[in-house]
Amino acid sequence: MKYLLVHQDEDDQDEFWGRCAGVEGMFVDKVPPPREVLTLRGCDPEGLLRDALMPSRASTALLGDVCIEVWDEDQALQRWSLLDCVVIAHQPNRDDQALVDIVVGAGVEEEHAWTHTLPTPPRFKLFAGPTGTPGSVGQCLAVDGLFVTRGAPAPVPMRLVGCEPAEPLLAVLRRPRKWDRDWVGL
Repeated sequence: MKYLLVHQDEDDQDEFWGRCAGVEGMFVDKVPPPREVLTLRGCDPEGLLRDALMPSRASTALLGDVCIEVWDEDQALQRWSLLDCVVIAHQPNRDDQALVDIVVGAGVEEEHAWTHTLPTPPRFKLFAGPTGTPGSVGQCLAVDGLFVTRGAPAPVPMRLVGCEPAEPLLAVLRRPRKWDRDWVGL
């Protein structure tokens, strides 16, 4: 047998629940978040983002993963990842023609739930590039569509293969109601 099944109770005590030969779904990629449309308002693009807006480019440009950080005067307060970000459209900002409004499509992941008051004035710093070494691609004044409630990602189902349950697991399987909302970690 390859895996031991252990339940940890409220007092952090481990209880042997069984063993199994395999687990399907344990080593799979998580489901990507749904794609959303966001507008980066009042951007001063640099590098990769500026290049994506060049007239010689196709109407859309793939940026890869983009990180958005909300800064106060001293530090980043919050971080979001825009996964597989694509520039859909852009136009000059109506209040300042030197800046650009950029419409992007991406899957959005929050690092943590937003719990801060937006600083005045807010600074949104943008980073993109190779994983592990992203560089600055500019900053913007606002991001429409960023501050919305997003549901938790769907859990990845797992199936125990060749399971030999011990009596505590068999007891739960006979009366599952108590465990309807409990989670199991392998």
